[in-house]
Amino acid sequence: MNLKKGFTLFMMGLFLLGCTTGCTSQVEENKRSEEKEEAKGNCVATECIKQLKSTNTVEEINTVIGFDGEKSEYAEKYTWKLDSKTSIVLDMTSTSPILQANLNKEELKSDTVDFGVYNDIKEQLNKGTKITYKEMVEKLGGVEGTLAGRTESSERYIWVDKHSRTFGATFSNKDGKCTIISLR
Repeated sequence: MNLKKGFTLFMMGLFLLGCTTGCTSQVEENKRSEEKEEAKGNCVATECIKQLKSTNTVEEINTVIGFDGEKSEYAEKYTWKLDSKTSIVLDMTSTSPILQANLNKEELKSDTVDFGVYNDIKEQLNKGTKITYKEMVEKLGGVEGTLAGRTESSERYIWVDKHSRTFGATFSNKDGKCTIISLR
């Protein structure tokens, strides 16, 4: 009887030791992954893009961001990698330069943004109704968008909901009205 009891206690001890050792490793790993990576340069992507225009020269962008962009070997395209998940890209391959921010959507998630109005917005735009950025913010639950792209004639904003779906809207610089929307 003592042998059975001793064996049971030994097995329980092994089990508890395995659980606590495994849990400690998992907790430490989670802490490391939760630590925010330090951005390279003078600003984070969401702030850098606000300070830049698609008409800025590469040298001007280098100055704002704080380091030289990497030129693509295949096209007239420059990338400033700010951290492992964000970057600024200037694409000069088309007739009008395109400046865009590749953003970490996890940091942009909002529990309050409402994409249930997407079909209504789409229908309004198809009928020719003009929607300004301010009106779009109201329609999406009062949540401000994040500037994600610029050309000489437009600005593109994105919203990310709690399910990681991304709503994008492009607004004309000429009249401030929405020209294109997307939901992914």
